Amino acid sequence: MADSETLSKRFNKAGKSIHSLSDSLVNAKLIALLTDKQLYAKALSRFYYVFASLERALDEGLKSGDKDVEIFKSFFNKRSIYRTAAFRADLENLLGADWEVACGHKSTPLKEYEHHLALLAATKPRLLLAHSYTQHLAITAGGQALRRIVRKHLGLPEGMGTSAFEFKEDSSNTLKTRFKSLFDEWGRSLSEEDVQQLISEHLKAFQYNNAIIRAFPIPSTAVARGVLRITPQPLLLVALALVVLLIGLFIRWQGTRSV
Repeated sequence: MADSETLSKRFNKAGKSIHSLSDSLVNAKLIALLTDKQLYAKALSRFYYVFASLERALDEGLKSGDKDVEIFKSFFNKRSIYRTAAFRADLENLLGADWEVACGHKSTPLKEYEHHLALLAATKPRLLLAHSYTQHLAITAGGQALRRIVRKHLGLPEGMGTSAFEFKEDSSNTLKTRFKSLFDEWGRSLSEEDVQQLISEHLKAFQYNNAIIRAFPIPSTAVARGVLRITPQPLLLVALALVVLLIGLFIRWQGTRSV
């Protein structure tokens, strides 16, 4: 790689803006999702399908003998960074055995992402590593904080509903550090053209994620409950007082018009 920066640093620099947008979208919808256990589970199912498709594609890359995917083989199993089984366990806990029926149809962006990952597995398995870096490292980096937030707001008992964010063999920090180190070591052997292709896939992963999040419908009642939950009580009281005042003024104005 011609550039002196590591591959992970180049990913982070290229994806800074869209990463921030993705965080904003997630945080905005999470406020509403955490008011309803079933709604949260249905949203979680969207990313079960993302990780299931990605991990299935990586397994195809391994079966085909792709030399780049093989470098990361030790990470690609359910005891390491793979999340498919953990997501499925959460969905079964939260929605029961018929969770797939409860979650409904896949959105168009989700289907498009699944198709894209399958196409890469068949044509350019190396590029799947950019998606693994984006998706798997997001879980290891932010999963623990999200796990605590979900448990707190949904009142989930220990061991139920947050398996997707729990790593049992190695800690999430250990996995993140090891994967990132190997990723950067591998990146040093790549050409600039290879790096640009990987960066493009890194950005596509965010674009697909954002489209999937946008496509997930949030009921207005859940949005209202979420806003009420995060708004400080004194501010709510002030807002209520203003509403009452405005109603009073409107009634008085209507009364003067009728005289």
